[in-house]
Amino acid sequence: MRFDLQINPGNSIWPIARDAALAAEAAGFKTLWTVDHLAGDVMQAPDMPECFTLLGALAGVTSTIELGPLVVNVGNRHPAILANSVATMQQISGGRFVLGLGAGASPNSPFAAERRAIGLLPPEKIADRHTAVIDALDVMNEMWSPNRRAELAAFPIASPIPHVILGANSVALAKIAGTRTNGINIRASHERAGEILAAAKLAHANSGIDKPFTVSVWEHYDEALLRGDDPRLDVWRSWGVDRAILLMFKSVDFDALNRAAKFLN
Repeated sequence: MRFDLQINPGNSIWPIARDAALAAEAAGFKTLWTVDHLAGDVMQAPDMPECFTLLGALAGVTSTIELGPLVVNVGNRHPAILANSVATMQQISGGRFVLGLGAGASPNSPFAAERRAIGLLPPEKIADRHTAVIDALDVMNEMWSPNRRAELAAFPIASPIPHVILGANSVALAKIAGTRTNGINIRASHERAGEILAAAKLAHANSGIDKPFTVSVWEHYDEALLRGDDPRLDVWRSWGVDRAILLMFKSVDFDALNRAAKFLN
């Protein structure tokens, strides 16, 4: 099982985020993930850097670690703007970008408050939020296609096309992940995690599309997971999990990152 690190940039304002990326790279984490939020309070933070601006800066100071947002809310950007942001990240990072994508929160979720504050109301129906994910995938595919229409000829192409990992909390979204993307991510403690991940794997197997597919969970940072003696690892493996994303939510523990090297290398 591979291990990635996620930070809460609202509590890790630059240059802490920069130092965290360098420490994660030195320790041997495969990917550093940030978040895509507009306001800090939804992540119990005083502030929140814009995710692609931050990721571009992190790409400039790192050299080997993969970088990505977990997850980009498709409702925060027009799909064409998202496609250009991703293409730019691939250029700056030398192909180290991974796109975590999500459908966004429901209107009744506390996470929707930041969008309501600026008049970006999320769709009421979950089916419409799922449709927005599919539309974003379609637009990115069109804009990055070698056979794209002439009007798109001067738009940047993501090279290489990044892997897309879809954040999911339902079977319906898991099926989209399995048929359209390179992976699925879910909170490890989700009460239906095993069922939802199984649906994604089945959809991937039945898609007939030859593409890599990763099954990942996220959990708050716990050194026992890195040591390998935490019983949760056996449960995750039984679900087919091959990637664990460990979140440092309140702050970055640099001592823990330094210790991680002996477990990851």
